[in-house]
Amino acid sequence: MSTMIPMFPDDTPAMDLNEIRKIWHQNEWYYSIVDVVSWATGREQKRAKDYWKNLKSELKRAGNQSVSQPYTFKLPAPDGKLRASDFGNAEQILRVVQEIPGAKTNEIKEWLAQVGAERLEIGGDPEEELKAALDRVGGRYRRSGKSDTWIEARIQGIITRKLFVEALKAAVIAAPPTLYAQATEHLYMGLWERTTAQLRNELDLAPKENPRDSFGEYALIYTRIAEMVATNKLDKLEIVTLSMAMDIVWEVARLIHAQAQATANALGMDLVTEKRLLLDTN
Repeated sequence: MSTMIPMFPDDTPAMDLNEIRKIWHQNEWYYSIVDVVSWATGREQKRAKDYWKNLKSELKRAGNQSVSQPYTFKLPAPDGKLRASDFGNAEQILRVVQEIPGAKTNEIKEWLAQVGAERLEIGGDPEEELKAALDRVGGRYRRSGKSDTWIEARIQGIITRKLFVEALKAAVIAAPPTLYAQATEHLYMGLWERTTAQLRNELDLAPKENPRDSFGEYALIYTRIAEMVATNKLDKLEIVTLSMAMDIVWEVARLIHAQAQATANALGMDLVTEKRLLLDTN
């Protein structure tokens, strides 16, 4: 086992997990080891790089080739030139973090699982994605008290979201970078009569957290139905403008809203938060 290098955090704020650079390679994510070290030690990039250089030497002397010989990718540096940087997959990253005293191993485990789940919204075979996601993130959701039916609804929703995003990309001409964010806002406003920010606020979530990870099971189901119907409508059109696509999303969301509201009234609870509905005393 390698000798652990003591950690001497500086005054620089620790890097946020979501700032860690990553590259999709050979069907899995690879993460910048220096960025991970910066997050784990609270060091700025230059000192984190020195820390990793020393730790890598220790691991190499200990015979840990799987970590001491990471993948190397070239990334743009501040001066515009491409610089080689060490990257590791999830297993290698966890091994590195375990070598850093005081690092929050469980926190990065959960983050790695979440990143893996979010990859499903980008590409791949839906059936295989579903199986992989259930295995990868099921444990994390179960630890937070989610039922198997909720987990299945969440993962199915991720697959549907992927198809919805692909339909938007294929249909909208001259799509702006904000296309998906705008579509999401139209969907949430039409379906739940709340913006993404309002949903996060009601669910007591941080600004970057995905509201759907905290949706009630029925809310997941109706959100999925809305995106399925919108996808179907978009697929039947060859090319649409941005405003036309947003109109389709809005109209579908309002249609499904009526069904979701009827269900909420029947159950006596808000489907998103699962809180009891206030009775109308008028």
